[in-house]
Amino acid sequence: MLALLLGASLLLLQADKPVPPAAEDVARVCAELEQALRSGEQKGLETALTAAQRVSHADVVKPVLKALDDERPPVRLAAVQALRWIRVPESLAALHRLARDKKRLREPDLGAAILRAIGQHADPSSVAILAREPFEPQRSDCVKARLYSLGRIRTKAALEALMAMVGTLPQGNHPRPIAPYMKEARLALAVLTGVDQGEAPEPWEAWWREQRRDLELAKEPPALPRELADQWASYWGLARMDGRGDRREDRGQDRMRRRG
Repeated sequence: MLALLLGASLLLLQADKPVPPAAEDVARVCAELEQALRSGEQKGLETALTAAQRVSHADVVKPVLKALDDERPPVRLAAVQALRWIRVPESLAALHRLARDKKRLREPDLGAAILRAIGQHADPSSVAILAREPFEPQRSDCVKARLYSLGRIRTKAALEALMAMVGTLPQGNHPRPIAPYMKEARLALAVLTGVDQGEAPEPWEAWWREQRRDLELAKEPPALPRELADQWASYWGLARMDGRGDRREDRGQDRMRRRG
């Protein structure tokens, strides 16, 4: 078993709860969104949706949802990105509705974005949504998003859903459905459990049979080896500490600065 405390100079943090925005910020962002929706100009609408990411309030969700009906895929994607970062129940409820819509999930890029946005909220209510038809759509970005999203939800139900994916048996001469995604499953399971059984399903199943009854998950994610920590932080845009003690975060199009 790999010692997860090694190489943990990069400290990962779960996404902080947002600070309630000022009323004037809510009003300003809502007005900008409504104006952009009326104008229909794509760049202005995408800019307004990106600005909305930093204002977590139910009132902001309402105009963001209107952008989901735009015929242009980049606008719909920007709206999902906004819902990813707007940390209010109304935002998560909207994402759950989108995840139940098979047509939305089949859209290139949008399906994975919806599933990842759900995981960003890390809410236990999302387990049932993420575990439903876990290998649909049959695209690597969507399956990866499901695995990593479950890895962010620190409940036994999320772990059980992950293990159900790992343990899904092959049909006919096909390999296990999880076979192409065991690298991602390994990382998600390591984040949840604090142990590492590698990239084959059988050792994880053996571990699960021994631990399932009495296992209790830690409240906080474990320290990870540097390589795994970087993978997790890169995917989630999590706040993290670099070697200089600086907090880094990737939020939508506001990309994380790279160290030289």
